Amino acid sequence: MATTSVPHRWKYDVFVSFRGDDIRKNFMDHMFNDFKQKGIHAFRDDRELPKGEEISPHLYKAIEESEIEGPKHEVRIIFYDAKPDVMRKQKRSYAEAFSKHEISNSTEVGKWKEALSMAADLSGFDLQDMTNGYEYKFMDCISKDILKKLWDGPMHIGENMVGIDFHFNILDLSRFVGSDKVNMIGICGISGIGKTTLAKAIYNFLYVHFEGSCFCEDVKEVTKRQGILQVQIHLINKILKTEDLKISCVGEGSTVIKQRMACKPILLVLDDVDHRDQLKALASSASWFCPGSLIIFTGKDKQLLRSHRVDEIHDMNFLDKDQSIQLFSLYAFEEKHPSTGFQGLAYKAVNYVQGHPLALIVLGCFLYGKTVGEWVSELDRLKLHPNEEIQHVLRLSYDGLNSHQQNILLDIACLFIGDNCKFVASILDGCNYFAHTNMKVLVDKSLITISNDMSLQMHDLIQAMARETVREESIMTGKQRRLWNSSEVYNVLSEKKVEVTQVVEVLVLSFEKFSQKVHIDANDFAQMKKLRILKIYQEEKVSKQKLEFKGHNVIFSGNLYYLSNELSLFYCHGCPFNYLPSDFYPENIVAIDLSYSNIKKIWTTPKCFRRLKVMKLKYCRNLTTTPDFSEITNLEELSLEGCVNLVSVHPSIGMLKRLVVLKLTGCLKVDQLPEALGRIKSLMELYVDKTAVTELPCFVSSLINLEALSFGGQGRIQPRWWTSITAPFGLLSKQHHPPRSVSLAGLHMLKKLNFSYCNLEQVPESIGGLSCLKELNLEGNNLLEVPESIGGLSCLEDLDLQGNNFTSLPGSFESTFYLDYINASDCTSLREVLGSFKDRFRYTDKDFTNCPKLFKNVSIDREGSMSKTQSLDSCITLQGSIHQLSAFLGCVGLQTNRCEFFSQDTGYSDLDIAYHVGLQTNRCGFFSLDWFTNRSLGENHVKLELPSDWCYDKFRGFGTCVVFKCKKPFSTFEGYSVKNFDGASLIPNNYFPEVFKEFLKREVIGTQDSYMIWLHYTRGRWGWQEAKNFVSFCFAENNEDVEVKECGVRLIYDEDIQQEADIRMLQDLPIPSQHGGAMNLDGRSGYSNWSW
Repeated sequence: MATTSVPHRWKYDVFVSFRGDDIRKNFMDHMFNDFKQKGIHAFRDDRELPKGEEISPHLYKAIEESEIEGPKHEVRIIFYDAKPDVMRKQKRSYAEAFSKHEISNSTEVGKWKEALSMAADLSGFDLQDMTNGYEYKFMDCISKDILKKLWDGPMHIGENMVGIDFHFNILDLSRFVGSDKVNMIGICGISGIGKTTLAKAIYNFLYVHFEGSCFCEDVKEVTKRQGILQVQIHLINKILKTEDLKISCVGEGSTVIKQRMACKPILLVLDDVDHRDQLKALASSASWFCPGSLIIFTGKDKQLLRSHRVDEIHDMNFLDKDQSIQLFSLYAFEEKHPSTGFQGLAYKAVNYVQGHPLALIVLGCFLYGKTVGEWVSELDRLKLHPNEEIQHVLRLSYDGLNSHQQNILLDIACLFIGDNCKFVASILDGCNYFAHTNMKVLVDKSLITISNDMSLQMHDLIQAMARETVREESIMTGKQRRLWNSSEVYNVLSEKKVEVTQVVEVLVLSFEKFSQKVHIDANDFAQMKKLRILKIYQEEKVSKQKLEFKGHNVIFSGNLYYLSNELSLFYCHGCPFNYLPSDFYPENIVAIDLSYSNIKKIWTTPKCFRRLKVMKLKYCRNLTTTPDFSEITNLEELSLEGCVNLVSVHPSIGMLKRLVVLKLTGCLKVDQLPEALGRIKSLMELYVDKTAVTELPCFVSSLINLEALSFGGQGRIQPRWWTSITAPFGLLSKQHHPPRSVSLAGLHMLKKLNFSYCNLEQVPESIGGLSCLKELNLEGNNLLEVPESIGGLSCLEDLDLQGNNFTSLPGSFESTFYLDYINASDCTSLREVLGSFKDRFRYTDKDFTNCPKLFKNVSIDREGSMSKTQSLDSCITLQGSIHQLSAFLGCVGLQTNRCEFFSQDTGYSDLDIAYHVGLQTNRCGFFSLDWFTNRSLGENHVKLELPSDWCYDKFRGFGTCVVFKCKKPFSTFEGYSVKNFDGASLIPNNYFPEVFKEFLKREVIGTQDSYMIWLHYTRGRWGWQEAKNFVSFCFAENNEDVEVKECGVRLIYDEDIQQEADIRMLQDLPIPSQHGGAMNLDGRSGYSNWSW
């Protein structure tokens, strides 16, 4: 078993060896004709061999290419008017012939006699014994026997096999040959993923190594049509090579299998099994089979095979991008790669099906031979109307589910993709769908997946199938149970095109998906008696950017006098009503989210909602007090952030023994927290920043499971409060600040700590005791020093120090191995970074925006640290500024040689430098742009003609330079765009680094009279596959606030790198002015921002 490649098909089914003109033109000629009629491809030496050539080499080759030959193949003798006994004893004419040959060739005669005896002992076909001399019947018997043998051969699996070797290598098939045990393995995946194809490939590869083999294809369908007994009969006949065995019932068939299969090692494949009765009848136990046997099951249900005690289950994953484009191209273009002009469209098609093998084949065949225009049209159509053949295949997986599982799948497809699986299970349990068990079934059947962050995911094609099922259901019944599509919601709620009925169970409306105004009449909810999920919401990612609703397109009217008590999830962002209906009592409610609403009170008397886990009342401006929590003791998340008029938190909050998250951020009037919070040991996240609380409550020290703590943010915190916190932050306070009893010593689980804007002047050295801390935010304090002990935070990943007054960063950062991000922007006093900056921070995102003293007063020493120069306040000179720029590039491991930037993988793909230039350069020409081979003076665009021999593989990137002036303060500069000859963009968006935008925002009046230079280098070819004829670069397109004085572009090829090995990155730059500048590096090594 040296290789795992799929075996080839034989060229011939049978090799026929005969001699003698006496039978060539009669019996043999008729037999070859019979072979042809029955589809048997036989080698015939007098027709297949080219005339005039030696016969022996071709005969040997023909034998090798014949299926009825080789290590597992058979040799059969045809006794035509000859008796085996006469041949074996070598009597009569045989004796006479050998007597003659012994005279002339005595050395060979002995071998001939032995060979003839062996041939006579082989099983064969005897004309007289089998058919009493009737040649036609004789030939029919021979053909049927050969066909029977051929049926024991490999399965047909077609051409264009992609990815099979990958699975072979994972499975390590060689271990199953000669094994001393019965091996039972499963192959699982959704419909069309390639389970049967892989099983056939394995069968073809291994069947020659077993004494018997059988492939039972599509067991589910055969059982459905003909019964499991038919599968048993097929299995038994194939393995035992008999057709005479009579079996009357399934129990008898199981007995025969159990008794007869234990005699020899066999290879058995049971394809597409879907019920335990099939497994019990065909392969109930490993004890039924002989050691050395291999039993393979394929199916969609992992739990079915798991419960059958298979040794292992092989998951069929989707093809990767390279495999997908290869398989698709084989069917769409009959070659392994897309044809010229179709590359972009081919990748769009492949992205649509996301690695589903059968869908790739179907779509490839569907698009084969069509024009580019037809491709564009068909791919656009697929976005609205999924391919029916693909949908039919995937629907098989859906049809195999019970009603609860189907409902769960449809709910997930319509509104829960990306949500936490435990949260969704709770919601659906509230709908009495037994979600925890049934979601596991969906996972086992590969219809949904759960990612590492516990979010629910679903393949796009499965989602499309599920949503199409919802649509078809509404068409067939005329009633819509699920309203999730924006157009359908609009038709029902605004246009009243579809009658609102009592069957509506799910209503989903996302504000971001509506461009037109949607009118919601609250009276309509009275008709939705079965409504179990109501989700009118603003996207969470948008919510983080907005503090309130403004100008959304949903308009409420009418009176909210009824809501379904079947609700399990109730989201109504921006609800305009002050109160909920008095008889609203959804006992199974799991989540309530009334963020941005006008609600004044959720309920006036305590409500018993035992399943309620999530309550979000963010930015409810009318809310002055929280509800009584005494009857909702299973609450896990309470979010009240942004409730600016909230005065107090009900003391019953201490009864929430399962509370995990409490958010009070932005509750400006809350000045104290209930001491009862200290009794909630389950609390893991506490956010009390931007409140009126001025001291960290004492009870915080008892929250031993706390992982995230956010405090401060208002600037009202008492000065030096942290210096008096006891061990592990054991610094003694000033005498006029007596020690307090608050301690963070017991918070060993703390991972996120936000003490921004807390009036801190120093951080205790003992902060290093928080060994699990990953994120530390000390932004906006008055820190004069960063303690060395921060280097002891071995798990630290994110450190925000912006806006403080320290002058140096300690060398202990070398010990923070996992540090991914450090922000020291607006630290205007920062002068030096100690330690080996180059080695430690090379792969760390760094932000030194607006750190002017760091630019003016540091250099990179031999050890790679940033240290003070001799002249701390010297004016910037041309040589000095260029030295500082070079030093910064060096500290992040980047050479200043242009060619090295394009030829060596430094981890950075983009370099940008921008600054104000001196007044003496404010003239035409400015400085030498000779390196940029394509230039434009007074224009904002450059057109580059691509060479006739343009080669994408030799392209390495490009450099641009633009000299511009902002005509007024705070001008918006959108960077540059790159367009192909046909106007198509070669980059997804206009390019302009974020640090430059921030730099321009800080521009003061007067700087608009100064020109700026922006140098940009891109190493990489992403997006340029389609480039041809010419490309155009445009700077500050359609922007009247920006004046472009001069611009230049150069494309970099392999030959440029070889010819210009010594060109400096910063060569011939103009003198910077006193108005400062900015630099940006970006790539897989992270990013670095620096401005001065």
